[in-house]
Amino acid sequence: MKIKISLLLLLIPVIASMASAKEITINDAVGLARAHSYKLKASRAQAQAYQQNLKAAVSERMPTLSLDALASYKNEVAQLEIAIPGVYTLTRDFGFKETYLTDLRLTMPLFTGGRISGGIGLAQATRDYYEALSRASEDELILAARIEYLTLYRGDLLVDAAEARLKRAKVIRDDTQSLYDAGAADSVNILDASLALANAGLQLKQAQTYRRQSELRLLVLLGLEPTEHLDLIDVLSDPPESTQGFSGVSTEKPELLAASSSVEMSSSLYSLNRADYFPTLSAFAGYSWGKPNLDYFHDEFNDYFIVGARLNWSFNLGGKSQRKVSMSRHQLEAARNQYEQTREQLDQQARLVLENLKLALEEYRTAAENHRIASDNYRLVTDQHRQGVLAANRLIEIETSLSEAEASLASARVAYYMVLSQYYYATGSKKLEEGI
Repeated sequence: MKIKISLLLLLIPVIASMASAKEITINDAVGLARAHSYKLKASRAQAQAYQQNLKAAVSERMPTLSLDALASYKNEVAQLEIAIPGVYTLTRDFGFKETYLTDLRLTMPLFTGGRISGGIGLAQATRDYYEALSRASEDELILAARIEYLTLYRGDLLVDAAEARLKRAKVIRDDTQSLYDAGAADSVNILDASLALANAGLQLKQAQTYRRQSELRLLVLLGLEPTEHLDLIDVLSDPPESTQGFSGVSTEKPELLAASSSVEMSSSLYSLNRADYFPTLSAFAGYSWGKPNLDYFHDEFNDYFIVGARLNWSFNLGGKSQRKVSMSRHQLEAARNQYEQTREQLDQQARLVLENLKLALEEYRTAAENHRIASDNYRLVTDQHRQGVLAANRLIEIETSLSEAEASLASARVAYYMVLSQYYYATGSKKLEEGI
């Protein structure tokens, strides 16, 4: 009766949590993690900011309209005096006390030596760079959501294995008690069976604690309340017979795109610095209205139109432009080498993960075989124990081996899918966003 009450007390929290558990798939987990991640929101906002910066750079090709207006009053202006002795003195203001002037001018760039196109290229490469970083952050988040989901899934399997062990320990305890009552077992066997039952109860409690810890980590990642409980409804199928061959790193992998954008940024900067060797040519048209304006001798409003072109060409005698071009050329070479290094490292990392995937598959096969052997062995010795030809301590040892095999099989099954998720991430595969 005490054992039944203890089992009931252990199962009450589990039953209560399942009653109000939120059903969730791995795709649901990925969606909630995306919606909650502040890091992902910040990286997306950064990418959108540089998208606007690109539009601003493209606008440099458009004409510029400027307006300049002036209104002023002078309390005193210069005067011109012409005196005729004995006759009169002529006095005239030289200028006007009130001035009103409005200038409207439209300027159109005709030739900039590559400054505008270089600026557009730099802005576009910068936009692409931050978009790649945003995608990299998203992939990291998806991988984290998958790993935490699978970790919780493993917690469920370990709880199931611990519950199965507890049931077997209870059966062993009851069978030993029956043998003891029949005189076929001694008190040592009873104590061994009771100790095995107590250890099984403790293992179940440990498994439940491990599962709850995994659940809390997943809840935080998804932005859900820590008081909630999750019910995972995805089912992991058996791993395949063999792993696939190396598919190579996708050219769309964000880290590779970011390195490529860095090369484009350096190339655009080189074009910008080289533009200092060339002049700039622009055309303009303007309209001016006010007083005094075209006519400086009459205090009245008048206007005029003007069209023309402007050429600007300047040189630094200290070789500033040449040194800037040389600097940007070296930066471009460094960016290209960095790109090659990134591609090489990504390829190496993906190949290493593939080897881990092969190892995880072998570990699962071994765990499955061990579990089959341990299950068959336990079935055989159970009958022997009930017939009184096998000691309880030997049955407990074999049951412990079965429990370890069950836990190892559960861990190996989940570990394979964890490494598979890492392989999808390492190769930049679109399967990373798919379900299990």
